[in-house]
Amino acid sequence: MEDLKLSNIPAQTQTVIEPFLKDILANCKEDIVSIYIIGSAITKGFHPKYSDINTLIVVKEIEIPFYDFIASLGKRYGKKKIRAPLIMTRDYINRSLEVFPLEFMEMKLIHQLVYGEDVLKDIKIEKSDIRLQCERELKGKLQHLCQGYIKAMGNKTTLTDLFVGSLSGYFPLFRGILFLYGHEIPKEKGDVLHALNECCDIGVDVFRNLLDIRSRNFYPPIEALKEVFKKLYRVLDTITKKVDELNL
Repeated sequence: MEDLKLSNIPAQTQTVIEPFLKDILANCKEDIVSIYIIGSAITKGFHPKYSDINTLIVVKEIEIPFYDFIASLGKRYGKKKIRAPLIMTRDYINRSLEVFPLEFMEMKLIHQLVYGEDVLKDIKIEKSDIRLQCERELKGKLQHLCQGYIKAMGNKTTLTDLFVGSLSGYFPLFRGILFLYGHEIPKEKGDVLHALNECCDIGVDVFRNLLDIRSRNFYPPIEALKEVFKKLYRVLDTITKKVDELNL
């Protein structure tokens, strides 16, 4: 299908996603403005075990038959770690930028347009909206971390899954903080950590440690996990205070 542009997509992602997108365009092409692949599937940090393949489909209008067709593909493609696509109209995007600024900043930064018009190119993200969402989510993640640690009751498998499972959720926040400081925003996770350390003088070794645990797929001993919790809490608390104190 000549309208589908996948040449810049990593090979392992392209092999999985191409049949899915071809099915959609073969049946619903007239409804669609744009299709993007977004998130880690187009970065070097893609991990087959932990990473899903995410897509954004911009449609002309919200129509129930379109949703029904996408739902019908779930059994065939869900097991291949293709998540249900985000489906939005251009109007919804424009009216939602101040509500979900981090999410739209991530989409604008980490995407590959594979079909249609580039709707994300001209969206505007405001620093005041990013700051508000960063403050709210950082404080929420601190509480989630503490509650999860208690609920784990010292089980190393549960704790490792808690720490590693939360890892990807930190990086949109880190990119948001770099945006607030006017710093260049990298796509790759390792580069984001380096930039955060350089920009805000924040120790990021605990996140590098967690990336290593995830890539090697192992469960550290409980004493090591207690140290991870201590460092993770400390650095998240420090980052939260820095965002609170920012003068924009």
